[in-house]
Order: sequence, then structure tokens, then C-alpha cells
Amino acid sequence: MKHLLIILFLLTLTFPLVAQEAGVLYLKTVNGKYGWFENGNDKKDWKYIGEIKNGKPNGTGILSSTYGKYFGELKNGILHGQGTYSYKSGRKRVGEFRKGKEWNVKSYDKKGKLETEWVKGRKLGKVAQEAGVLYLKTVNGKYGWFENGNDKKDWKYIGEIKNGKPNGTGVLSSTFGKYSGELKNGMKHGQGTYTYKSGRKRVGEFRKGKEWNVKSYDKKGKLETEWVKGRKLGKVAQEAGVLYLKTVNGKYGWFENGNDKKDWKYIGEIKNGKPNGTGVLSSTFGKYSGELKNGMKHGQGTYTYKSGRKRVGEFRKGKPWNVNNYDKNGKIEAAWIKGIKLKWVKGIKLEKKEIPPLEEKEVSEYKSYKIGVRALSGNTSGNASTSNSSLSLI
Repeated sequence: MKHLLIILFLLTLTFPLVAQEAGVLYLKTVNGKYGWFENGNDKKDWKYIGEIKNGKPNGTGILSSTYGKYFGELKNGILHGQGTYSYKSGRKRVGEFRKGKEWNVKSYDKKGKLETEWVKGRKLGKVAQEAGVLYLKTVNGKYGWFENGNDKKDWKYIGEIKNGKPNGTGVLSSTFGKYSGELKNGMKHGQGTYTYKSGRKRVGEFRKGKEWNVKSYDKKGKLETEWVKGRKLGKVAQEAGVLYLKTVNGKYGWFENGNDKKDWKYIGEIKNGKPNGTGVLSSTFGKYSGELKNGMKHGQGTYTYKSGRKRVGEFRKGKPWNVNNYDKNGKIEAAWIKGIKLKWVKGIKLEKKEIPPLEEKEVSEYKSYKIGVRALSGNTSGNASTSNSSLSLI
């Protein structure tokens, strides 16, 4: 018992960190105040979908308007970090931004020709122009760069050249796709974007022809794969979006449209049509902020009831794993360790009468959902449950 009390004491001191929320914001003017708001007009205002902190874009996201679209990193609501801004005309600015301004950035026209360059925040007065054309092919058993070739069969390079190879900025194209960016000794090296014929893209920093710090997107702009320092990540953060949990034509699941007042609403990272990653799941009962997997609470998170009660810690497959339950005054009232609900907390025996019963309103309202779901506040049977009161989403 003594060891158990020590463990519980440490658990109460170790408050779990919760990942940043993902959501949607709009940049507009309201009552003379210009800033970020949760609602807006997709056609008139700047729209942001991505990671959010303190009510502003913070992290990775997509910022779009009628003028163009930015993919990349932001801090305190402004461009900050690696990113690519694509104009409606097809022109691009690729590289590193700081505090909303170009830092180490290159600007290309719609054909991939270098127009302008910034180095450490300073716009260069003279930008090197195209130096020539080269083809990558095999001649007499030798595979390399040559001045003549076939546009339909060989890789074609237009850009800066040194020592008979692509060196500098240019465009490398074939029937498979096109790379716009920096090259060194005939290989992709530096900042660049490779666009496949299908519309998929790889954007970021390449080294010696290989991905270094690169993100791969599908044709709709959804993140597929990521490399960090040359290592392909096993788990990739997904693009952010909105989903609703409801019944449509007898099918209960996740859908893109719904009713904020009636359905469970999710804003966050999505994969395979379900919440996967970090996000916010909310309803009229309360709100969960944290990690999810395959549509269920899985990982670190906090569920806050409308009454002010909270469940904080690690969830697995929608159920409390290492979780503390607090009343609205912050007093611990229940705890789970490795999925087992404890009978004792801080020397207090947790009997059924000491655990606040589930609100009848929450239970009765949730009875309308008849398949595979256990509410955060109860189950579909309508009976209060003190041992299993998580939201298990199928």
C-alpha cells in the first residue's frame, strides 16, 4: 500500500503534456480589430488549417486565399520556418521565412525560372540567370550530362551550369515530373520542389539527390510522407480538417458535414477518413483535446466535462489507461493505472458513493446512438457506468 501511494503521488505531480490543437482560423477585421477568428468567409478572408496555439497559427499548416496558398511553418500567426508560397499565376517562393518575411528564399516564375533571391533577409540585386540546357542520358555506354538530347525520352535540365553539370538553380524535367530548385554536381541539392505528373509533390531540402528535410503531399495537398535529416519517419503528422460523428443512411461513422449542436465534432489531423493524430473532439457534453488513433482517444489527452470535471492522462483504444479524474475543484476522485481502476487514491477508499454519478441528461441524450459507441459520460444502455465511461469510437 505504501508503494502504491507513492506512485499515485508522483502521478498527480506529473501533469501530462498535451500536443497543440489543430483547427481552422480566419484572418479578418471584426469591429475594427484585425486578427484571427474561428469563423469567416472562404472567398474573402485568409483561411488557415493547421496547428494552433494561443488562438493563432503555430506549427505546420496551410494558409490560403484568392491570391494563393502557403504550405509550411508558422509562428504567432505569421510565416516562420520552411515553406512554399504558390501564387495563382503559378509563381512560387520557396525556402525559409522569418517573422513573415523572406529570409533564405528563392522566387520562381511559372516556368520554374529563378526571378529573385533573398539571403539572410537581404534581397539580392543581381540574380544569376539560366546558363544553358543539358540532357541526362546514355551515350556509348556512358551515362551522364550532354548538350543534346530527346525531350520525350531523356531528363532535360534548364538552368545554371558549372563543369558540364547542373550547378545552381534550375528546372529538371522528364515525362515523369519536374523538379524546380537547387542542384549541385548534377544532383538535387538544396531547397526544391519535385512535382509528379499525378499532382503529388515533394517539398523541402534535398542533399546529394536524396530527401533530407522533405514533406511529400498528395494531389489534394494532404501530407503523405516526411523525411527529417534524411530519415523517413514511420509516423507522419496528417493534414488538419473537420469531421462529424453521426448516422447517415443507417451508417454510423465519420463524415465531412454535420450539425455542431447535435453531432460529435472533430477538428484536427485526419488519416483514412478518421481522426488520427492531434485534435479536438467536442459535443454538448464536453471536449477532448489530445491524441487520437483510428477515431478513438489514444495517447495523451484531457477530457473536460461541461460540469468542470476532467480526465487527464493517457488513453488507449478509447479507454482510460494511466488517467486521473478530477472534480471541478481539482480534487482527485478516481484513477486508472494500466487500464485498471484503483480502489484507493491518497489513502481514500474509492467506493461507488464517493464517485459522482453520471449526469442523467448526458446518458439519456446519448441513447439515440444505437451502435458501437460508449459516451464519455455513459453507455448506450442508459445505465450509469463507473468502470467504463470512455468514448469508444468505431
